[in-house]
Amino acid sequence: MSREQSLQSVLREDAELRLHEQRRAQAPQAGTQPTGQADNPQRLLHELQVYQVELELQNEQLEAARAWIEAALASYTELYDFAPVPYFTLTRSGTITETNLAGARLLGTERSRVIDKRLGVFVAESDRPRVAACLKALFATQSDAQCEVTLVAKNGTRRTVELRTALANDGENCRAVLVDVSQRTARERQTQRLADAFTLAPEGMFISDHDGIITDINHALTALTGFAHAQVVGQHRRMLCCEDRSPGLDQDIMRSLAIKGSWSGDMWNRHRDGELYRVTAHISAMSDGSGAQTCVTRFSRHD
Repeated sequence: MSREQSLQSVLREDAELRLHEQRRAQAPQAGTQPTGQADNPQRLLHELQVYQVELELQNEQLEAARAWIEAALASYTELYDFAPVPYFTLTRSGTITETNLAGARLLGTERSRVIDKRLGVFVAESDRPRVAACLKALFATQSDAQCEVTLVAKNGTRRTVELRTALANDGENCRAVLVDVSQRTARERQTQRLADAFTLAPEGMFISDHDGIITDINHALTALTGFAHAQVVGQHRRMLCCEDRSPGLDQDIMRSLAIKGSWSGDMWNRHRDGELYRVTAHISAMSDGSGAQTCVTRFSRHD
């Protein structure tokens, strides 16, 4: 028996049961059963009544299914509309056919003014080719694609966002999410600026951990000491100092760093070729993102 026949059989049994209960409720004294003859009027009437009850049951099932679908649709619509993440549906050309409230807010306009406009309209002109290339790659490879672009709102506000796209089920549209990464990008740029300032600083500088192991140096330190980056990194900072430095200097430095977070003073260092030279050192203690202490040391040579 096929699944359809099985469902029809169950429906028939439910209809027979309901019709029997209806008859008992209407006329308990009538206990006659229809005969098996196909042309028997009572049998024909019974079949028509059973069929009518089957239709009623099917209608009830359809009503229940419709109510469930409407509730699910309302729940999905609410979830989509009020989601904190900006969602978009885009065509191959990048035209917006659907978005949620967060998407409209991100673009800085009403949702009705977003529909049927290209996403590129809201993107910085220099980044529009990047959006086009991302969508082209998505539909060509049918694999998720993403890129980073700058959105420009009507009031001139600029935000850096990550566009993440995935192919829709119809293969002609795509689902897109815009993730605001402005703060992350700003931190990365700030970190890069600090790294550039360290690398290109005119004073010799090195970074060491709480044990005094050097983790990085700048170009000026190489010029000052004669040591290349690979020769210094991983070594203790004492390798740059003169062995005959003042007694108790290390203890003074560590105590000052623990109390004030910094130390400044003069000391003698040794060049790679053995020459001694005098410098003014400025040491500052700081904590990295994990809470571990690092030290930044700056050397200014006395001529």
